[in-house]
This record gives sequence, C-alpha cells and structure tokens, in this order.
Amino acid sequence: MVRDSRIALSFVFGLVGGLLILTVIFLYLPFASYPGYGYYGPFSYGAFGILLGIASGAFVIVGATMSFVRPADAVTWGIVTVLFGALSLFGLGGFGIGMALSVTGGALAIVAGASGPSPGHGPQRACTSCGMLIAPEFAHCPYCGHAMTPLPR
Repeated sequence: MVRDSRIALSFVFGLVGGLLILTVIFLYLPFASYPGYGYYGPFSYGAFGILLGIASGAFVIVGATMSFVRPADAVTWGIVTVLFGALSLFGLGGFGIGMALSVTGGALAIVAGASGPSPGHGPQRACTSCGMLIAPEFAHCPYCGHAMTPLPR
C-alpha cells in the first residue's frame, strides 16, 4: 500500500506538535505551587490550563496517529487535531510552536482526506515521444498524439 505523502507529513507535524505541547506542560508542572513569580505559564488559567494542556497534547497525538492509520477518516481526525491544537493555547501551546505544528498537521490531514489519494499511484508508463506519464491502456498519447506500442499481457 502506498501512503499519501501529505498524510505522512500531517502525522509528523501532529506528533511533534503534540509532544511539544505535553513537554511544555510537564516542564512547568513543578512550578505550579510557586505563587507570585511572574508569568505562571499554563497555570495562569489554573487547573483548567493544566488539564486542557494535557488533554490537548494527548488528543493531538491521537488525532495525528489515527489520520495516519486510517486515511479514509483523515478529515475527522484532522478536525480533532486542529481543534485541540488551537485549544492548547490555554496550556501555553508548546511555546506556540507545538500549537502551530499541530494546527498545520491537522490542516494537511483535512486536505489529504478531502481530496482523496494523490494522483499517480496507479500504473503508468511514459510516452516515448514526449515523456509524459499516461495510463497503460491508452493507444495514443493524449498530450502529443504519438501511437503507443501495446504492452505485453
């Protein structure tokens, strides 16, 4: 089975984005009990920011993984990835980089799922005159009109 490169790129962006979101939350977690030291990171929203940050990172990773494993459902899982990637802002969003990567990865999954498989995955052969790729059943090249030799069966 040939995978669409957009789905693979979506998986990588979503996975890295989700891991960054979770990493930032767990880096700030030890500072949750220190009151009065400037910006609290994800804890300026209290327990809501902590829980939403952890849930966002987890759902971004799940959405990216499921869009890769089940490309037919890529639109649904891409929406989940975009939604929770944007919600990760309440948990500092992986310093913004994790949020941007997960939203981009989810958008790629939506585009790849909505447009179907990318062209060129079926059997093709090159025209001996112009070099364009065409379907093997064509008797003449649709680009230059050159007669194609029949393929052995």
